[in-house]
Amino acid sequence: MICKLCGLPTPMPPLQADGHDFCCHGCREVYRSFGEAVFATEREATPEAAAPLNGKEAYLWIDGMHCASCEFLITKIAARTHGIFTAVSSYATSTAKIIYDPALIRESELPAVFAQSGYRARLRGEAAPDYDERQDLLRLLTGGSLAATVMMLSMLFIYPIHAGLAVPGDFDAIRWVAFDVTPKALFVLCTILVFYVGLPILRGAWTGIRVGMLNMDSLLALSILSTYGYSVIQLFRDPLDLYFEVAGTLVAVITIGRFLERDAKLSATRELNSIMQAWSPQACVQRDGTYLMCAIDEVLPGDRIFVRSGETVPVDGDVVDGEGAVDESLLTGEPYPVSRGVGEKVLGGSVLLEGKLEIETGPVVESRMANLAQILWNTQSATAGMQSRVDRISRKFVPAVLLLASLVGFGFLISGASFEKALLASLATLIVSCPCTFGLAIPLTTAAAIASALRRGIIVTSADLFERAPRIDIVAIDKTGTLSTGNMAVVKVIGPPEVISRAAAVERASNHPVARAIARLDKQRTASDTEIHPGRGALANVGGRRVAVGSRALFATLGWSIPGPLAMQAANGAAGDSVISYVGWEGSAQGAIVSRDQSRPEWERVVERLRRDSRVVLLTGAEHPNGYEALVDEVHAGVPPEAKAAVIRRLKAGGRVAMIGDGSNDAPALAAADLGIAFGAPTSLAAEAADMVIPGERLESVFDAFELIDTTRRRIRQNLGWALAYNLVAIPLAMSGLLNPLFAALAMAASSLLVVVNATRPILRDEPGRPARRVMLQPPAGDALRQPLKG
Repeated sequence: MICKLCGLPTPMPPLQADGHDFCCHGCREVYRSFGEAVFATEREATPEAAAPLNGKEAYLWIDGMHCASCEFLITKIAARTHGIFTAVSSYATSTAKIIYDPALIRESELPAVFAQSGYRARLRGEAAPDYDERQDLLRLLTGGSLAATVMMLSMLFIYPIHAGLAVPGDFDAIRWVAFDVTPKALFVLCTILVFYVGLPILRGAWTGIRVGMLNMDSLLALSILSTYGYSVIQLFRDPLDLYFEVAGTLVAVITIGRFLERDAKLSATRELNSIMQAWSPQACVQRDGTYLMCAIDEVLPGDRIFVRSGETVPVDGDVVDGEGAVDESLLTGEPYPVSRGVGEKVLGGSVLLEGKLEIETGPVVESRMANLAQILWNTQSATAGMQSRVDRISRKFVPAVLLLASLVGFGFLISGASFEKALLASLATLIVSCPCTFGLAIPLTTAAAIASALRRGIIVTSADLFERAPRIDIVAIDKTGTLSTGNMAVVKVIGPPEVISRAAAVERASNHPVARAIARLDKQRTASDTEIHPGRGALANVGGRRVAVGSRALFATLGWSIPGPLAMQAANGAAGDSVISYVGWEGSAQGAIVSRDQSRPEWERVVERLRRDSRVVLLTGAEHPNGYEALVDEVHAGVPPEAKAAVIRRLKAGGRVAMIGDGSNDAPALAAADLGIAFGAPTSLAAEAADMVIPGERLESVFDAFELIDTTRRRIRQNLGWALAYNLVAIPLAMSGLLNPLFAALAMAASSLLVVVNATRPILRDEPGRPARRVMLQPPAGDALRQPLKG
């Protein structure tokens, strides 16, 4: 028989209520609290496209993405490539996730697929080529200097005549310079501007044409080439009717704007990118007496790995040689380096700041950083929710603008306007209609928010968290591992002095949390012939005696007695969810050790602050909340992890619910909530279940998480509002002929930069007296971190 609520097997006889069978008191009490509705409320699953069974994931950096249309362009390029199943990318972070068939195309061949289309792609483990920055800077300086020269010549000899401030006869003294040399100079300078400085724009437009898609570069290239071509024709017909300065200045403005935008994007995502790059997919492994570099996938259980100062620990393992200062801030929340030596565990993804280590992998090769990097790459490459809708609108926006610009030109010609005025109005409409602001509004703000969260030790695992996370009405919070530390500690010892030493010796061989707490009491005596009884206790020989440490069940199995006075004394000293471990020898219990989970020192302060804006509900698997119930609004005790999801689903009937709990045990409840916040390591299970993961011990970080969500959501709306307002004002002005193409180019660049600046403003406020924690990814110079080794 199975439990009606959580599906687990029921005891015999089962616990019953109203004809339903339950596995425990907690499930039955949940039913009694919510009634039949708790069975009907099911979480709606979001359908996701499943990757092919033979598909393998690869992640790429893609330089050269200029607008949101590039995301769709990359998807189309991938779809046309044999061996690639799907590709999703992010313009804001210049990342892409590729799912491919390794039997048809190798991972090393993937960058070349996109390089053929004008992008500069590289695998996530590869360093960026050195020439990119220099090439961009050279184009920037060339564009700025040549455009300034073109504009100066135009203002000296062409603008005065167009504005009616001068006539050609006024330049008779320098006629050769004004009407012969100047037009030819403008042609030469503008040709360099268009075909060298503007090459990335033209290349982007050509790439779009090749795959049958119009993008933002298509609009810009059409505007630039139209103006340039018209001016070349007029160079031989009327040297005074030239618009080289429009084409040249447009190229320069776009180049400068993109350079500044790119710099702002890099600043916003620098920490995020550093973290994603910090995990190295390579390890220095000892094989057959020699060290060789191999991929993480090739590391085997029991391998020995050598890590030098400044390197990232590739996988989890135990130190077998050496000593070092290790930065685990991102993985554990600990802001200071910790010392690690022989016999201690190091985490994959931590950074060895000083010293050198040789580690041995366990029976399963794992890396917390591998999980974290996977989370971040998936989050940054995804396009979901509102951003997906915005991208679809942006793709339709470009052809609509081309049609609109054509209609504007024809409209002016039909109304009797000159060809020059019709051309300028069409160009201004093309230039000013920019979907880039829409493309940047969400992903860049999200990237900045994720980087800000990482600086505070918060890991965002859901790509559309900031778009869909609601304002919270109810906060459901788990007790063990959240309000409490999840670490057992001895609170009372009953019996003669030798109870402590003998019990500690027996429990030293066990990994059970209660056993570890008892083993810490004494490290002097040793035990032999240890016999572990999982979940019940252990036996071992200590000082010539057979000693047992464990529960009533263990003593009953052994046939050993527990004196009534001892049992009563232990029960009186054990409150709530305390655990009693009896210690005995010679066939009888001689003492007892009481241990319990320790409360976090700040839990009362956190709960009181949560209750200011929300109703707080406590969920615990323990039968007794043990004092926690005094500060919360509602308690559900004795609820197993499987039944917590049902409680969350029922709570959602009364408002929007946030669940704060353990990333592994509470995964179903975290997934069922409107907002799931997991405390603990960034495991793959936590990433799938929760929207955010908070490593470490600092419970107050939940308030940083709430502030982050509220501020980011507000900033996304501001950016989308500005993008909409800009297009609503600028497009009609351009269509009416009131906006010159030069000012249209400036307005377009300024609008994108405004969105970038707003998106990259600081998101989280630094609280007085508590500086923001920084993730340390590179070892600082000097001896600043040597003290932890001595300590």
